Amino acid sequence: MDTFLAFGAGLSVLLAISEFIQKERGEKTQDSNLGSKTKSTFYKPIGFFFLSLSIVQFHLYLELSSQLKEHLWFAEIHIPFLFFTGPLAYLYFRRLGGFPAKVLNLIHFVPGLVTFLLLLPFVLSDPSSKLEYINVFPPRNIYFQFLFGLLVLGTISNLVYPLLLIGKIRKWKTFLQKEEGRVFSPFLALFYASIFVIFLFVIAQIFFMPLFTVAAAGLTLIVCCVFLSASISPELIVTFEKKAREAGYNETRLQGLDVDSVIQKMEELMRDKKLFLDEELTLSLLSEELKIKTHQLSEILNDKMKIGFREYITGFRLEEASKMLREEPQRSVLAVIYSAGFKSKSAFHKLFQEKYGCSPGEYRLSFSKKS
Repeated sequence: MDTFLAFGAGLSVLLAISEFIQKERGEKTQDSNLGSKTKSTFYKPIGFFFLSLSIVQFHLYLELSSQLKEHLWFAEIHIPFLFFTGPLAYLYFRRLGGFPAKVLNLIHFVPGLVTFLLLLPFVLSDPSSKLEYINVFPPRNIYFQFLFGLLVLGTISNLVYPLLLIGKIRKWKTFLQKEEGRVFSPFLALFYASIFVIFLFVIAQIFFMPLFTVAAAGLTLIVCCVFLSASISPELIVTFEKKAREAGYNETRLQGLDVDSVIQKMEELMRDKKLFLDEELTLSLLSEELKIKTHQLSEILNDKMKIGFREYITGFRLEEASKMLREEPQRSVLAVIYSAGFKSKSAFHKLFQEKYGCSPGEYRLSFSKKS
């Protein structure tokens, strides 16, 4: 197990080096390609994400292999990096999604920077004090208790960002067809696994230390999955980037709209004003009634309601036709067809058959027999 943890730390270092090299290449081409300069600047933190992760993993390796006592200079140095891994992981995810450069507010990194300062007295303390902190649990010294609190808080803070990412992906899925949204499933699984591992670390630190080994192994497995997905299945990353861009674009187009209110207003127009009875009703005309742009209405129908405009209108027309057939026996089927907003007799019969499983005449007859 110790070897596996050391391997995970080494793998994270290799991923960090890979990102730093990629950054340098981007800087070399910035004169010929202005866009690469922005891209390179945005990717700078990604190398630091894997570097932070490697420091945390190496500390776990030293601690679980009982070598930390021999390398006291490294004791608890990973605590500030715990506060950095969450926000840096969020930036890494943005890179995977192919988003334009958008650096997180510096406030996300303040806890890590402050922790560095708070850790200085421990780093500069004598070896005997460090050994006391490592060997005595729970810690008796007030400062050591404070350090342990920072350790737990740093671990818990990493729960926030996977939860944010899960919320973001689940929202994106609503802007895509069900089949297309499945490309996000591996990434959702990765974030759920991350939450589970972080939860194990918290439980281990506070209640049950034997879980510490399991949690450390889980963290290494996650790093391995990230590496393998990028090297063995690069098309997965490419597809994810494409669909994330598409979902993000669709989301942006609807920003500023109260979508639920638009849907409610549209239902009222159909139920009360019966706009669907107009044979000439189009997507453009309906959007004018709703006082929104045509593309916005299209996005609401396709991405939020998962239905096309024609299918949406046809549903109301079929309901109206079935109501006339039941309640107005004196009206002919042909009159019902045109009164309900249909232009084509053959199209109406086909759609009616699909929805109700019988012809309009048979549908009317079944109700007349009941009465």
